[in-house]
Amino acid sequence: MKTAPPGELRNFAVLRRDVEAVLQRCGIDTYDLVLVDLEGNWTRWVFPSEEAAAEAAEALDIPIHRGWDERMNRRMNVRDHWADRDGQRRGL
Repeated sequence: MKTAPPGELRNFAVLRRDVEAVLQRCGIDTYDLVLVDLEGNWTRWVFPSEEAAAEAAEALDIPIHRGWDERMNRRMNVRDHWADRDGQRRGL
């Protein structure tokens, strides 16, 4: 049986540009599917199995990564104004 993606994930994938997914284990028997767009916006959903999460990403027709690589880390943190040299400073 194919796992249909939840409406929140489907809306995110349809309404945003260049969405990609990261599949990661988040519990003993659960897996996160994190969707990240080109601008660093993201959403996530917890699935009961790796297969269910992968099927949801495939149903959305978006690229899926198993774990975080350097390119996806940069994509996820593109909106991190704390890491930007000229961005907002933390109070000391």
